[in-house]
Amino acid sequence: MAVRPYTENPGRFRPGSIVYIGREPAGAREMVVGSSRPQQPGRLLVGFQPPLDRTAAEALRGLLVFAGGEERPDLPDGAYWERDLAGLAVHDAGGRRLGVISGVLARAEQDVWEVDTPAGPVLVPAARGIVVAVDLAAGRVTVDPPAGLFAERPEPVEGSG
Repeated sequence: MAVRPYTENPGRFRPGSIVYIGREPAGAREMVVGSSRPQQPGRLLVGFQPPLDRTAAEALRGLLVFAGGEERPDLPDGAYWERDLAGLAVHDAGGRRLGVISGVLARAEQDVWEVDTPAGPVLVPAARGIVVAVDLAAGRVTVDPPAGLFAERPEPVEGSG
């Protein structure tokens, strides 16, 4: 299979390495690298063990390749892996639940977190001053968003359903 690697780890595709292939890390399939060699700049030809037939290889077209969590290097304080942020509940400083992080958009200036809310997606700059705290263990992010970033929604009325 032709793979366009985005890793900074040159050994990621060495024979015997375990990678995960899927649309997202949670549902990815474990695969063992059998062989790899450069095909052209920015592309590798990767074979797996056991070898894939043409039909199985075609079924993987367009999917992403992920490293195992145990192979991730440590990040500096205040930096997080996208897969660790996805699914975290987002609350404001007053404790009001705003939504859930559904993705991270990497930008040169700063990352932007996509937060799914009942009113639709909201893009939150992952900047100091806006992101107050990230608690991976609790599955929670606290933000102090600029006024108007999150649409106000009415509080549910007791007894309505």
